[in-house]
Amino acid sequence: MLAHPPHLRGETSGKRVAGRRCPVSARRQPGVDRGHRVLGIRRRLSPERLYIAALGMTGLAAVVSVALPATERGELAANMVAATMGAAIGGFSTDTFLLSRPAGWIMSRGRSWILGILGVSLGLTAAAAAAMTALAGIGSFTVGIGAACALTVFNTAAALGLRLKKFWLVYATRAAGGGVLMAGYAILLVGDERDGGHWSLVWLLVQVAAAAVLAGAVLVWAQRLRPFPAVTARLPEYRADLVAVGQLHVGVSAQMVTYRLSQVLVARFAGAGPLGVYALAVAALEFAQAGAVVRSQRILAERDPDAIQDQSRAAVRAAFPVACLAVIGLAVVGLLVPDYRDAWIFGLLLLPGTLALAVGKTWSAMLLKQSGERATTAVALVTMSVSVVLYLLLIPWIGATGAATASSLAYGVYTFRTWQRLRRSSHLLLNRVA
Repeated sequence: MLAHPPHLRGETSGKRVAGRRCPVSARRQPGVDRGHRVLGIRRRLSPERLYIAALGMTGLAAVVSVALPATERGELAANMVAATMGAAIGGFSTDTFLLSRPAGWIMSRGRSWILGILGVSLGLTAAAAAAMTALAGIGSFTVGIGAACALTVFNTAAALGLRLKKFWLVYATRAAGGGVLMAGYAILLVGDERDGGHWSLVWLLVQVAAAAVLAGAVLVWAQRLRPFPAVTARLPEYRADLVAVGQLHVGVSAQMVTYRLSQVLVARFAGAGPLGVYALAVAALEFAQAGAVVRSQRILAERDPDAIQDQSRAAVRAAFPVACLAVIGLAVVGLLVPDYRDAWIFGLLLLPGTLALAVGKTWSAMLLKQSGERATTAVALVTMSVSVVLYLLLIPWIGATGAATASSLAYGVYTFRTWQRLRRSSHLLLNRVA
């Protein structure tokens, strides 16, 4: 038998197939197998599923927190809402702004411009979080300010990651943060710790850790882009950026006032106990927003306007069963823990607004891509005006029940006004249903 030619020696060892030796290149190799397995896992764990997992972990943490007395949970909720409002109002809406910029925008501006925006945002975030804590009259300034700054860093890093199409890692970090939070709460439960302030500190540490991890990942991705191209933007373009971020930020801040001011006012007028119950209902119904949030971010990250489709029906189909299950879950919690017996009522009142909001978020992302920041800001300001009036009328009168009722009405106004503005657009057709 002739020897193999030199260029084939060492390449035909292995198992026989049909009487012949099978080349190594034709057989699966360990490294390739591992790569296929990783890709298979990533396909099964889609960004939307990861976001749902993140919300699931956060929701589970919220359920575990009912082990706290309602007043202690109210303190935890007050810290959370002060931080989230601080990040939204003071954070310059850097996440939404970065996502809405056209391709090549970051490279044309340079790193210093991005870092400058982030630095100013952190200062304003701290001030806004402190103001919200003072208005609520409940909570810790340290936790509110620290968590708000961590959220601003995380949101900025997430936006940069989404621009690079790193959907999987961004949402995996969110999910992992929820899992760590759940573990932290479990440790507190095992230690029979029922102080809302201590639970708030655990929540703060998780936000800081998540921000550090994702910011570190963004820095690694940035290093791979070296050498960086020269900055091409000129002064008029930087001025245009400031105008755009200002217009967008007014709208996003108005949205956050609509979404969260009710909790601050419940704390102020009804106290920590009702806030603890109402905030649980709000957290439970936010499960239903998972699909709409992911769809909105995909729309914002899409660079081709003609590829954007109306996904409102899909958003409702995804949100409705989850919202119903959330209300049922709240009813079960109320049976088990008497302090929270009214939570399902708040959830039921929030349900119509939750469905409207799921639609409104996808339409708002489409409107932003089509008509720009001015259109979404106009809608947000109208909605905020209506919501603030409703909150001030109903919350001092009937407390958390008024907050839930006013929130649903405000969400309906938001979705209706967004639809009106979007319908005027000649570029996107609402009958292109995903």
